[in-house]
Amino acid sequence: MLLAIAWLSLSRFTWRRGPGPVHWARTFCRLFWATFVAAYFYGARVGLLVGLFAPAINLLVTGLPAWKFLSVMSFELAIFAIVTAWAVKRLPRLILSAPLGYIVAKIASTGVQAATPVFGDIGQPVDFFVRSLTGGIAGLVVLAAINAALVWFIPKTRVRRNESFALRGHCEAIVRMDLSHGN
Repeated sequence: MLLAIAWLSLSRFTWRRGPGPVHWARTFCRLFWATFVAAYFYGARVGLLVGLFAPAINLLVTGLPAWKFLSVMSFELAIFAIVTAWAVKRLPRLILSAPLGYIVAKIASTGVQAATPVFGDIGQPVDFFVRSLTGGIAGLVVLAAINAALVWFIPKTRVRRNESFALRGHCEAIVRMDLSHGN
Protein backbone atom coordinates (compact mmCIF):
# COMPACT_ATOMS: atom_id res chain seq x y z
CA MET A 1 0.00 0.00 0.00
CA LEU A 2 2.81 2.41 0.90
CA LEU A 3 4.53 1.53 -2.34
CA ALA A 4 1.42 2.43 -4.34
CA ILE A 5 1.05 5.73 -2.47
CA ALA A 6 4.69 6.61 -3.09
CA TRP A 7 4.35 5.64 -6.75
CA LEU A 8 1.25 7.78 -7.27
CA SER A 9 2.53 10.73 -5.25
CA LEU A 10 5.63 11.08 -7.39
CA SER A 11 3.88 10.56 -10.72
CA ARG A 12 2.96 14.20 -11.40
CA PHE A 13 5.86 16.15 -9.92
CA THR A 14 8.79 17.63 -11.78
CA TRP A 15 11.78 19.52 -10.47
CA ARG A 16 14.60 21.54 -11.98
CA ARG A 17 18.01 20.05 -12.49
CA GLY A 18 20.09 21.54 -15.21
CA PRO A 19 18.54 23.29 -18.22
CA GLY A 20 15.07 21.69 -18.09
CA PRO A 21 12.63 20.02 -15.73
CA VAL A 22 13.26 16.42 -14.73
CA HIS A 23 10.43 14.07 -13.83
CA TRP A 24 10.65 12.53 -10.35
CA ALA A 25 9.72 9.11 -11.70
CA ARG A 26 12.91 8.95 -13.71
CA THR A 27 15.00 10.14 -10.78
CA PHE A 28 13.54 7.82 -8.13
CA CYS A 29 13.23 4.63 -10.25
CA ARG A 30 9.74 3.74 -9.01
CA LEU A 31 9.29 0.77 -11.32
CA PHE A 32 12.34 -0.84 -9.76
CA TRP A 33 10.70 -0.48 -6.31
CA ALA A 34 7.64 -2.47 -7.31
CA THR A 35 9.71 -5.07 -9.14
CA PHE A 36 12.04 -5.52 -6.19
CA VAL A 37 9.20 -5.91 -3.69
CA ALA A 38 7.53 -8.49 -5.98
CA ALA A 39 10.81 -10.39 -6.40
CA TYR A 40 11.54 -10.21 -2.66
CA PHE A 41 8.20 -11.62 -1.56
CA TYR A 42 7.19 -13.84 -4.47
CA GLY A 43 10.39 -14.78 -6.29
CA ALA A 44 11.70 -14.48 -9.82
CA ARG A 45 8.53 -15.44 -11.70
CA VAL A 46 6.29 -12.78 -10.19
CA GLY A 47 9.12 -10.24 -10.19
CA LEU A 48 9.67 -10.98 -13.87
CA LEU A 49 5.98 -10.47 -14.67
CA VAL A 50 5.93 -7.18 -12.77
CA GLY A 51 9.15 -6.08 -14.47
CA LEU A 52 7.89 -6.90 -17.95
CA PHE A 53 4.45 -5.30 -17.62
CA ALA A 54 5.10 -2.36 -15.25
CA PRO A 55 6.60 -0.06 -17.91
CA ALA A 56 3.63 -0.53 -20.26
CA ILE A 57 1.10 0.02 -17.48
CA ASN A 58 3.04 3.04 -16.25
CA LEU A 59 3.14 4.43 -19.79
CA LEU A 60 -0.65 4.16 -20.03
CA VAL A 61 -1.19 5.79 -16.62
CA THR A 62 1.50 8.49 -16.49
CA GLY A 63 2.94 8.77 -19.99
CA LEU A 64 6.36 7.58 -18.81
CA PRO A 65 8.65 6.04 -19.91
CA ALA A 66 8.67 7.46 -23.40
CA TRP A 67 7.83 4.93 -26.12
CA LYS A 68 11.42 4.72 -27.27
CA PHE A 69 12.53 3.62 -23.78
CA LEU A 70 9.76 1.07 -23.21
CA SER A 71 11.68 -1.97 -24.50
CA VAL A 72 14.94 -1.14 -22.73
CA MET A 73 13.06 -0.46 -19.49
CA SER A 74 11.23 -3.80 -19.69
CA PHE A 75 14.50 -5.59 -20.42
CA GLU A 76 16.27 -3.89 -17.49
CA LEU A 77 13.42 -4.66 -15.10
CA ALA A 78 13.38 -8.30 -16.19
CA ILE A 79 17.13 -8.64 -15.58
CA PHE A 80 16.73 -6.75 -12.30
CA ALA A 81 13.95 -9.11 -11.14
CA ILE A 82 15.99 -12.22 -11.93
CA VAL A 83 19.16 -10.88 -10.29
CA THR A 84 17.47 -9.61 -7.14
CA ALA A 85 15.33 -12.74 -6.71
CA TRP A 86 18.50 -14.83 -6.97
CA ALA A 87 20.33 -12.56 -4.51
CA VAL A 88 17.45 -12.63 -2.00
CA LYS A 89 17.36 -16.43 -2.21
CA ARG A 90 21.13 -16.94 -1.93
CA LEU A 91 22.06 -13.98 0.31
CA PRO A 92 18.89 -13.09 2.22
CA ARG A 93 20.63 -10.70 4.65
CA LEU A 94 22.33 -8.63 1.93
CA ILE A 95 20.89 -5.12 2.15
CA LEU A 96 22.37 -3.96 -1.14
CA SER A 97 20.92 -6.60 -3.48
CA ALA A 98 18.46 -4.11 -5.04
CA PRO A 99 21.04 -1.41 -5.90
CA LEU A 100 23.46 -4.06 -7.16
CA GLY A 101 20.67 -5.59 -9.25
CA TYR A 102 19.96 -2.15 -10.72
CA ILE A 103 23.60 -1.75 -11.74
CA VAL A 104 23.73 -5.27 -13.21
CA ALA A 105 20.56 -4.55 -15.22
CA LYS A 106 22.04 -1.30 -16.55
CA ILE A 107 25.28 -3.07 -17.51
CA ALA A 108 23.30 -5.82 -19.26
CA SER A 109 21.19 -3.37 -21.26
CA THR A 110 24.29 -1.38 -22.19
CA GLY A 111 26.01 -4.53 -23.37
CA VAL A 112 23.04 -5.64 -25.46
CA GLN A 113 22.64 -2.16 -26.96
CA ALA A 114 26.36 -1.98 -27.76
CA ALA A 115 26.31 -5.39 -29.46
CA THR A 116 23.16 -4.78 -31.47
CA PRO A 117 20.91 -1.72 -31.39
CA VAL A 118 17.88 -3.82 -30.47
CA PHE A 119 16.40 -1.01 -28.34
CA GLY A 120 16.39 1.51 -31.15
CA ASP A 121 17.73 5.04 -30.92
CA ILE A 122 18.27 5.58 -27.19
CA GLY A 123 21.62 7.26 -27.68
CA GLN A 124 25.15 5.93 -27.41
CA PRO A 125 25.22 2.94 -25.04
CA VAL A 126 27.91 4.32 -22.73
CA ASP A 127 26.24 7.75 -22.58
CA PHE A 128 22.89 6.09 -21.82
CA PHE A 129 24.54 4.06 -19.05
CA VAL A 130 26.17 7.12 -17.48
CA ARG A 131 22.96 9.18 -17.72
CA SER A 132 20.96 6.33 -16.19
CA LEU A 133 23.31 5.92 -13.25
CA THR A 134 23.83 9.60 -12.51
CA GLY A 135 20.15 10.38 -12.95
CA GLY A 136 19.13 7.44 -10.80
CA ILE A 137 21.35 8.02 -7.75
CA ALA A 138 18.37 9.09 -5.65
CA GLY A 139 16.53 6.00 -6.83
CA LEU A 140 19.45 3.81 -5.80
CA VAL A 141 19.31 5.34 -2.32
CA VAL A 142 15.56 4.64 -2.12
CA LEU A 143 16.11 1.08 -3.41
CA ALA A 144 18.77 0.54 -0.74
CA ALA A 145 16.40 1.87 1.93
CA ILE A 146 13.56 -0.40 0.77
CA ASN A 147 15.98 -3.34 0.59
CA ALA A 148 17.33 -2.65 4.08
CA ALA A 149 13.84 -2.20 5.55
CA LEU A 150 12.67 -5.51 4.10
CA VAL A 151 15.77 -7.37 5.30
CA TRP A 152 15.58 -5.89 8.79
CA PHE A 153 11.80 -5.97 9.37
CA ILE A 154 10.60 -8.85 7.16
CA PRO A 155 13.69 -11.06 6.83
CA LYS A 156 13.85 -14.01 4.47
CA THR A 157 15.47 -17.19 5.72
CA ARG A 158 17.71 -19.29 3.60
CA VAL A 159 16.73 -22.93 3.38
CA ARG A 160 19.61 -25.11 2.31
CA ARG A 161 18.93 -27.99 0.00
CA ASN A 162 19.88 -30.63 2.59
CA GLU A 163 17.66 -28.97 5.20
CA SER A 164 14.64 -29.02 2.89
CA PHE A 165 15.18 -32.74 2.17
CA ALA A 166 15.59 -33.44 5.89
CA LEU A 167 12.43 -31.49 6.67
CA ARG A 168 10.51 -33.38 4.01
CA GLY A 169 11.79 -36.67 5.47
CA HIS A 170 10.57 -35.69 8.96
CA CYS A 171 7.15 -34.73 7.60
CA GLU A 172 6.85 -38.04 5.74
CA ALA A 173 7.82 -39.94 8.90
CA ILE A 174 5.17 -38.06 10.91
CA VAL A 175 2.52 -38.81 8.32
CA ARG A 176 3.52 -42.51 8.30
CA MET A 177 3.29 -42.63 12.09
CA ASP A 178 -0.17 -41.05 12.02
CA LEU A 179 -1.35 -43.51 9.39
CA SER A 180 0.00 -46.51 11.28
CA HIS A 181 -1.67 -45.43 14.53
CA GLY A 182 -4.98 -44.88 12.78
CA ASN A 183 -5.30 -48.60 11.79
